[in-house]
This record gives sequence, C-alpha cells and structure tokens, in this order.
Amino acid sequence: MTPADYFPDLNEWPENWMGVEGDLEIGCRLLALFIPFIQHQINRGMAGKTIKTHGQNLGILGSEIIKRLNQNEEENRKLSPRELILHYVDDKGGPLVSHWDVNDITGYRYYLAYDSTCRNFLQFITGKAAKVRQRR
Repeated sequence: MTPADYFPDLNEWPENWMGVEGDLEIGCRLLALFIPFIQHQINRGMAGKTIKTHGQNLGILGSEIIKRLNQNEEENRKLSPRELILHYVDDKGGPLVSHWDVNDITGYRYYLAYDSTCRNFLQFITGKAAKVRQRR
C-alpha cells in the first residue's frame, strides 16, 4: 500500500492549501516531507484509521502553515519546508487551528489527535524517535 491508496487526492493538497501562486511550490515541498511519514506509518502496519487520521492531520498542518505565511508571517517564506516544520511544530504539537474551539469537547479531541500527529511527525523528521527507540 502507498499513501495515495489512503488519500487519492494527495497530490491535490498543495493546490487546496494555496492562497497565492507562490504557495504551490511551498505546499509541494511540504507534501514531499509528509509522504515518507505516511509511508512509514503504513510500513509499521498501523491501522487504516490511524493512517487516515495522521494524513488528515498533516493536511491540516500544511494548510495552517500556508495560512500563516499569507497572514502575517511572510518572512518565513524564505525557510525550507523542514525549517517551516521546525518553526511551527514543537514537542507540544502543531500551530493552533483557528476553526477548532478547544473549549468544546469535540474540538478538544481534534486538537489532541492533531498535536499527537504533529509531535510524531516532528520526531520522524528530526530522527529523535529513532534515537529514543535505540536507547530502549
């Protein structure tokens, strides 16, 4: 199985995130980081529902990063996709998603899953998860 088997519209994500023409290249480069993570989840034998949740959350992360670049963080356009991830994601999770209300139980649950995906993705691209596993 491949990420495209779970997300048939995967290659359309960057265009869906796009606010201005310059966003497409950034979105494609972010997607190029997301795909190996999704494939890693598939290779680990994760449940289909888990893979879909991670993928959907990465789609939200890509959208939020592009939105922030267009709103008031234009200077971050010069960062590489990896640097964008390191800027917007930390050990607590990803950037806040404006359309979720954390005071609502459903919104809060979405945030928990989203932040978990962001933390796992950060560990994946920095190699920290592999180092932790090696110590055990």
